[in-house]
Amino acid sequence: MLHLILLTQSELEPCPKPWRLPCPLPPWQPTYNMQLSTQHYFYSSEGFYDNETVSFAALHGVVGVDWANHYGLPMHREETLVQQAAFVKAVNPKTRVFVYRQSELALNIFDNGAKVMYDPSKTDWFVLFPNGTIYNDSVIVDNYRMDQFCWDHRNPKVQDYFVNYYVGSAFSQSIVDGIFYDDDGGIWDERSNYPNYTEEYRQAVDAAQQVSLKRAWELGLKYDKHAWQAWLSPNVPSSNDTPAQCAEKMKTAISMKNVPVTFPAMYNGACDYPWEQCQDLKQQLAAFLIARGDYWLFFTPNSWWKEGFETDYGVPLNDAYEPFPNFFVRKWSNCTVYLDCNNFISDIIFPSVNRKRTWRGYLVFFKYLYHFYHLVCRFCRMFYF
Repeated sequence: MLHLILLTQSELEPCPKPWRLPCPLPPWQPTYNMQLSTQHYFYSSEGFYDNETVSFAALHGVVGVDWANHYGLPMHREETLVQQAAFVKAVNPKTRVFVYRQSELALNIFDNGAKVMYDPSKTDWFVLFPNGTIYNDSVIVDNYRMDQFCWDHRNPKVQDYFVNYYVGSAFSQSIVDGIFYDDDGGIWDERSNYPNYTEEYRQAVDAAQQVSLKRAWELGLKYDKHAWQAWLSPNVPSSNDTPAQCAEKMKTAISMKNVPVTFPAMYNGACDYPWEQCQDLKQQLAAFLIARGDYWLFFTPNSWWKEGFETDYGVPLNDAYEPFPNFFVRKWSNCTVYLDCNNFISDIIFPSVNRKRTWRGYLVFFKYLYHFYHLVCRFCRMFYF
């Protein structure tokens, strides 16, 4: 297996938005094609994903493949993830496939984890119990044991190995477009039964993990690979918001136009159901089109929405604007999109295609023009003598 041996120093700039890691733009050309601007993540399967799942994955612009793909196989995860990526690419070569890597744990289901986990000369590569033994959060998967040792990224040898071998084994695969780094928020993300380490120790290990991640991201970009976590996840408007809350979320999203964004966010529970059951999906698609930047992705529900994700909206002609309080508009080459946070209604208007919807859009516009006129008149009367 080819490995990339290139020791790097992290040079990535901090993310311009509050975020613990860099958020560089992907190393490929942006697109406003809506189908290629969609994203989904695929989880467990005893073997490779079935044909239906592969076909659904291939509809998207960006997909992630989890470690639990082909969980019935106890080893060689690097190989199976690459094979699964190839199956998706065979259906749609334009789909970008990201594969799993665990940034907190060395896992024995990955060859490049198992190679070092049981080497007695590498005990100091992992977080230890106070008695000097390696912490092992072992679990049973199917009919085998999956050992989980925590990387101690404070060790420079761990950083080099993590970047150049454990992660580099994906960079060397042309079929792979990027990596999903699990537990990137610190090595105690999912661990609950550690002994009482000092806060200084915990912070030092977590800070070292961030250095490893930044180095890995930098190396990936040199090979035109990217990191799933580079896409930020803002809060999205919903029907539960007040008009002010909805408007504030829109303003925040609009301010993120120049960074990569997943919208709705993967983990914010915006919609975990088939699209027909997602009551806010149409408004959130409108919000996405109003706020989006070059490298934005819309995380789809568990079924495909042809009316929304396969439509040709063209390209944006201007930035989003707010002509009236809590009312957001953006013009595209093929349509005009608006979201009214006051009533949480939206529309995507194609003037040459649907006159009824066009007139409805004009009626909404004149309604707010009338409202604005009376506000101005009321203000003027305050100073009339």
